[in-house]
Amino acid sequence: MQCTRTVSCGLFTLIVCLVVGAGVLWAQPETPPGKKALSEAGCVMCHGPSGRGAKGPSLIPVEFDFAAFTRIVREGIGEMPGQAEENVTDEQIVLIYEYVVSMSQSSNRR
Repeated sequence: MQCTRTVSCGLFTLIVCLVVGAGVLWAQPETPPGKKALSEAGCVMCHGPSGRGAKGPSLIPVEFDFAAFTRIVREGIGEMPGQAEENVTDEQIVLIYEYVVSMSQSSNRR
C-alpha cells in the first residue's frame, strides 16, 4: 500500500514538472529572424550580438537605405570586407536590415 502511494505521488510530481517545464519552454520568446541572421552571417563577430557594435561600428541607428546597406555588405566599406552571397545571402541581408531598422525605431522611442 505504501509503495503504491509513493509511486502515485512520484508520478503526479513528474507530470506536474513536465507540464510546468513545457509551459516555460513554450513561453520563451522566439529569437527575431533578423537577429538570428545577424549571428548566422557572422556579423556578430564585429558588430556584436545585438548589432550595437563591438570591434566594428554599431549598425543602430541605421544610417543607410536598403540599397546602400546591401551595397556595403556586398562591396565592403572601410575595414569591413565585402561579403559574397555564399557568406551572406540576399535573404539574410533583408532580415538583418529589417532587424536593425526595427531596433533603430525602438531606440528612438526611448
